[in-house]
Amino acid sequence: MKKFFIALSLLMSSFLLNAQQDLMLSQQFFSRINKNPAGTGNICDIDAFLLGRYQWADMEDSPKSGVLNVQTFRSKINSGFGFTMSFDDLGVAKHMFNPKAVYAYDLKLQDEMILSLGLSAGIQYGYFDPTKYTLEDATEIDDGDFPDTKQTKVRPDFDFGVEFITPRILIGASVTHLVEDEATTLINDRHIYVYGRYIFTLNSNWDLAPALTWMHKDKVNVTELNAIAFYKRLFWGGLTYHPDLNDTFGTNPLAINLGLEFQNFRIGYVFDYNFGTVAHYSKTAHELMLSYSFRTKNSAPNYDRFE
Repeated sequence: MKKFFIALSLLMSSFLLNAQQDLMLSQQFFSRINKNPAGTGNICDIDAFLLGRYQWADMEDSPKSGVLNVQTFRSKINSGFGFTMSFDDLGVAKHMFNPKAVYAYDLKLQDEMILSLGLSAGIQYGYFDPTKYTLEDATEIDDGDFPDTKQTKVRPDFDFGVEFITPRILIGASVTHLVEDEATTLINDRHIYVYGRYIFTLNSNWDLAPALTWMHKDKVNVTELNAIAFYKRLFWGGLTYHPDLNDTFGTNPLAINLGLEFQNFRIGYVFDYNFGTVAHYSKTAHELMLSYSFRTKNSAPNYDRFE
């Protein structure tokens, strides 16, 4: 437990100054509606996407996070509909949930060029239960403000976003937690996301998709550099890097991405290795993604792209 609190203090020292921050997940490009409602819809299937992340894997009571996204598109009304649920468990006592309903409307600019506008609405729910902690040494909590009763908070939550899409280009921007000007340890405040990706066709078998994501909140900036190679639109593999722009988090993780898509099923795995200060206490993290598309009578791509 002492090892957990040392690493936690290193990672959270900056977070405590800026309160809570959304988690960035390495495979988020495959389904983005929890970060940008404009990403809702692509085909008229009902697509179910589940992603789980196990942070600091070699540490007891390490953080665990996940996302469930369900979405579909109705071409007759140029509209995408979805539901997303994010959760974040920090140790054994702090838990956060963020369920939202999602809607997007597509403006067809040209035959293969779309501008999507999206809005989501839901709640943020967080709670902290100090009775779940079993401390080996009570002096590990030395700030004098450690609560002795369960704390909960519920707030309405809204996101807005846009995406520009062609078969090769994806550019998006969104603002999450629109109504929150100030964060607490249980509620996230406003985040800004900007991202882009381009798909290069190398030959008849190979495609390469480099991507860049930037997230900003208050004084925190997070960047993700990503490059994925796809073989026959069936297998993929690549690298993801999160440079420590703030030079205070003590993390510089490099991730290896591997995946397979077959018919309606998709599975992906990410292995994170940390080169930063936190690596002295825990070096690795794991991320698993599962996705399945349920065929409908009107299953057809609204625009052809590999998600």
